[in-house]
Amino acid sequence: MFLQIILNLGLVLVGVATVAYMLIHRQYTYWERKGIPFIRPESYLGTYADAVSKKKPLCDVVSELYVKFRGKKFGGVWELFSPRLFLVDPDMVKDIMIKNFDSWSNRGLTSNPEVDPLSQHIAMLDGKMWKVVRTKLTPTFTSARLKSMHYLVLECAKNLEKYLDAVVRKNEPIEAREVGAKYTTDVIGSCVFGIQMNSLNDEDAAFRKMGKRLGGGSGYWSRFVHLLQGSSPWLFHKLKLSLTPPDVEEFFLRITKEAFEYREKNNVQRHDFVDLLRKLKNTDQELGKDDVVFDDKLLAAQAFVFFGAGFETSATTIGYILHELAVHQDIQDRLRKELREMKAANNGEITFDGLQGMKYLDMVLQETLRKHPIVPQLERVSVRPYELPGTNVVLPVGSKCIIPIYALHHDPEFWPNPSKFDPERFSEEGKAKQTPYTFMPFSIGPRTCIGSRFAEQQTKVGILTMLDKFKIILCEKSQNPLKYRNGAGVFLMPERGFWIKMIPLGADDK
Repeated sequence: MFLQIILNLGLVLVGVATVAYMLIHRQYTYWERKGIPFIRPESYLGTYADAVSKKKPLCDVVSELYVKFRGKKFGGVWELFSPRLFLVDPDMVKDIMIKNFDSWSNRGLTSNPEVDPLSQHIAMLDGKMWKVVRTKLTPTFTSARLKSMHYLVLECAKNLEKYLDAVVRKNEPIEAREVGAKYTTDVIGSCVFGIQMNSLNDEDAAFRKMGKRLGGGSGYWSRFVHLLQGSSPWLFHKLKLSLTPPDVEEFFLRITKEAFEYREKNNVQRHDFVDLLRKLKNTDQELGKDDVVFDDKLLAAQAFVFFGAGFETSATTIGYILHELAVHQDIQDRLRKELREMKAANNGEITFDGLQGMKYLDMVLQETLRKHPIVPQLERVSVRPYELPGTNVVLPVGSKCIIPIYALHHDPEFWPNPSKFDPERFSEEGKAKQTPYTFMPFSIGPRTCIGSRFAEQQTKVGILTMLDKFKIILCEKSQNPLKYRNGAGVFLMPERGFWIKMIPLGADDK
């Protein structure tokens, strides 16, 4: 009897294994059956195995795939068992992201709002829900709105200056991204939540702790959850998994609600993000047969993503800029000269209009984002059947494509000597030579980053505040050239941080 049970169990396991093998094999022959060029995975971790297993940075894996497909418009790859269309030709990028956006409008980032309410933010929403929320949030980032919040950014910059005065006196190496994270946390806290974060002066500041919690999801469970979200959304949804740690969820739901209640009770208006969210609160928008109710949880999710994505990306960009300026002293000197001229024309202040007129500063920022795009690749999901140009192949609804931003930014065909840091690529003459759809640090098309202009504003003010009083140099802890961190993380991070030193400028430098 016992042997019979063991035998039957063995037969069941063999049957399950056989079915699983057949299903996986069918997935791994997907592109071959469609006649599309492909790179076959060497393991069940898919084509991105080296990034998933942390053997290589994601940007290196993306670049290797791009080179293998060079000369083709696209190719087939896999994330775990799931096939993905890998774009190569800039014209294909245009076709997917702009021309046929209505067919590829979704990002396909599965969430479970019932157990993870902060996941229902604009970056993860799709379909009509995304359109309604995007339309309502867009007024936050008009030029007039950004100008009205500029004084809040400057207040945080003043605190940054005081903080650096104290830190520089120690004559020790400085990790630039951490300084940038404290500064951007304070800026976003003020502009988004209307709260003085005090991250620059308090190592135990609550928002800085939350920021570190958000950036600390590199453990095996966190990596597994994110991988499952992208490669097997049905299973992610079925298991009701959450991307947000419980303490982070409780903190942001509470802090957003308190901000609303305080302003309503005291009739406070600051012309910032919280003011806009208050106007949306409990406002219904027609959404087919349903309504979008801007309740506390939906509004908190928008504030949450502007905090999480805003401080992380801007802080990292500040780190890359400071590293490049430390390496290229001539570029640093030219940028400081432009700063002096701008301040002289604006009563010694970094005004909003003066900031917009700093052409070389913008060139330095754009070249930094070309060389070090914070997001190495993007994904889009089809919402309609899509016929691949030049073929008879029709991809079904739910197909995913990958836009290899890092690889396009480093293709020598479009960017000669791509590893060289050269802001002149973004002069008027340089921009005239650029190939369209090969530069997209904030994405392109209708789903371009809604907060990109605000991110640039806070980044530029932070950089200018540092350059105004300090010379940026490399130090004994600097890694030059920079190497990127291994793994498949969303953001492009340095392997060992951005270590620099700041030296107070002498009278001749000012």
